[in-house]
Amino acid sequence: MKLNKIRWIKKAGMAGMMCLLMVTSLAHSTDVIDDIASCIRGANTKELSKYFSSSVNMTLLNDEGIYSRVQAEIILRDFFGKNAPTDVKLAHKLDSSPNFRFVVLNLETTKDTFRVSYKLTNNEDVFQVTEFRIEPLY
Repeated sequence: MKLNKIRWIKKAGMAGMMCLLMVTSLAHSTDVIDDIASCIRGANTKELSKYFSSSVNMTLLNDEGIYSRVQAEIILRDFFGKNAPTDVKLAHKLDSSPNFRFVVLNLETTKDTFRVSYKLTNNEDVFQVTEFRIEPLY
C-alpha cells in the first residue's frame, strides 16, 4: 500500500513538472512575439535585430533578399525613418508548434498602413526571426 502511494506521488510530480515546462515554454514564446511587436511599435531596430537569425530572408515593399542581421537592421532603420509607426495590432498568430511561430501584424504609420509578417524558428531553444516581410496593406 505504501509503495503504491510513493509511485502515485512520483507520477503526479512528473505530470506537474511536465505541465510547468509546457506553460513556461508557451509563456516564453508569447513573450518573444510581444517583444518583437513592441520593437516594431517603437521602431527600435537595434533591439529588433537581436531577435534575427544570422541571416534573414526579408521582403520590404518590392525589394527582396537575404540579409545579415546588421544589413536587415540598417534597411529597417531606413524604412522606419520614412514611416514612423503610430500603432501596431496583432492580426494573426500561429504558435502551436514547438519549433515554429508565424505572426502577422497590421502596422499603422504616419504615411500608410502595412502588413508585417515574420517567421520564427526554434534554434537551440531560442526562437529567431528567419523571415521578415513588410507589405502595403490595400
